[in-house]
Amino acid sequence: MVAYDGNQLAADLLRRLKSKAPEAEGRVNVSLGRAQNTRFAVGEITTSGDTDATDLALSVAIGKRHASATTTDLRREGLDALVERAVTMAKLAPEDPEYVPVLGAASYPPSPDDYDDATARPSHELRARAARTVLDDAAKQKVVPAGFFETSALTRTVATSRGLSASHRSSFASLTMTVRTPDGTGSGWAGAEAVRVGAIDTGTLARTAIDKAIRSRQPQSLAPGDYTVVLEPSAVGDLLSYLVWALDARAAHEGRSFFAKGKGDTKLGQPLIAKALSLRSDPLDPRTPGATFDGEGVPLRKTDWFDKGVLRALSFSRYWAQQKQAEPSGSHGTFLLTGGDAVSSGALVKQVKRGLLVTRFWYIRWLSPRDLTVTGLTRDGVFLIENGEVTRPVNNFRFNQSPLEMLANCRAATAASVRVPSWGGSFAVPAVLSERFHMASVSAAV
Repeated sequence: MVAYDGNQLAADLLRRLKSKAPEAEGRVNVSLGRAQNTRFAVGEITTSGDTDATDLALSVAIGKRHASATTTDLRREGLDALVERAVTMAKLAPEDPEYVPVLGAASYPPSPDDYDDATARPSHELRARAARTVLDDAAKQKVVPAGFFETSALTRTVATSRGLSASHRSSFASLTMTVRTPDGTGSGWAGAEAVRVGAIDTGTLARTAIDKAIRSRQPQSLAPGDYTVVLEPSAVGDLLSYLVWALDARAAHEGRSFFAKGKGDTKLGQPLIAKALSLRSDPLDPRTPGATFDGEGVPLRKTDWFDKGVLRALSFSRYWAQQKQAEPSGSHGTFLLTGGDAVSSGALVKQVKRGLLVTRFWYIRWLSPRDLTVTGLTRDGVFLIENGEVTRPVNNFRFNQSPLEMLANCRAATAASVRVPSWGGSFAVPAVLSERFHMASVSAAV
């Protein structure tokens, strides 16, 4: 296998661009790495994969006309074809009145410690042993497991024709599993995500998923309505991803957002969530490590979105920051929710007279972005809480709920914020006790 260097690739591509179109400016984004995975189901390992991850993107601007093209072909011919395609499309594109020139050289905070050599080059045996642990534990309890164990290492590079150059190396490990009972009525889930593969506790995850599956068998019927809920971290993270997407300054200034106050003003400075809670992005926090720059090369620094319940920041694109004489925030991918003091989700359950314990959500979609309402399904274990005790499994629900309202109605949370598997970025969140969570209808799904 040929070893490539992201900085060299970016510099080479920018040279080719200037040779082809001296008047153009460009930005290159390079992603180089390797990913391995092991999938298991129905009592055995079903697949094992090992792939090279190579992506090269070139954004070209000629005046205010711009276009982007991508390739995975790193040969000389492939790079020349990429430049030709991007330049041709840029010349054909209409002028963009909101185009912002690429950035020049910038300084960044030091990279966090989120690379682990053992995770970058794990053995197939390591993942196979983990899968065998889950399969053996499930067989003893006569339940049916399925799961996915993934490890990867990636180097991201961004460079521009104005002299910007930055790289970040990271590693990643994720193990998720679903366990079903043979009668098809019980389902449990567990998952974890970490920088270091050694931090994944396979035995604990297996026991958690198996226990949830067994306890959720033969769920009893429960009517929809507004409930006090204890949301486990995965469920909190599922909802939080929609809230952070909505923290957009332009939408608020233009009156298209929940965070709009009217007449071009925003709700910055207002208490909007429980006063104990804070939400921030900090790529240098070991609980949510990440690159200190985004895909455009904007420096990513610690940002407090909510501080003790008060909205403190909104996300500014480079264009909108120019319009408002503000600093661009960059596109953050790390989010940390803190503020509780409970020792565990079990301690939260003890505070509930009557409510629901929810494992996680599934198939969440926007219902009304203007008021931040989303809809989705509960999944893999919903339990009735009575007088501080989990008493019985109940059916799944479709919910209609605002993630901001969920945090506003938060009565308590755990002290620990744990990193949860997500579709992108790094989320570390606590378990949360929230009131008046709207379960809109019953779901027949397990």
